[in-house]
Amino acid sequence: MKPHTRKLYQRVRAKLHLGEQDDMRFIHGIQEEIQESTNEFVSKDFVHQTVAEAKSELIKWMFIFGVGQGAVTYMIVSLMKN
Repeated sequence: MKPHTRKLYQRVRAKLHLGEQDDMRFIHGIQEEIQESTNEFVSKDFVHQTVAEAKSELIKWMFIFGVGQGAVTYMIVSLMKN
């Protein structure tokens, strides 16, 4: 048992007046919740990958929008010449 688990075990036992088996189930439940919540943290690599993907998507859509705007501008100018 790790030192912080032992300290938590002693506090739970003193405060809640539970039996030994109940204390350990309570502490294991808390540790499982902590483990599940820490699994949801995001790593730096994931953030960098997501930003890179978003950046490439943004560049792609900017290019498409620019080509579309150029085509529309060309059409308007060519219609105005006639």
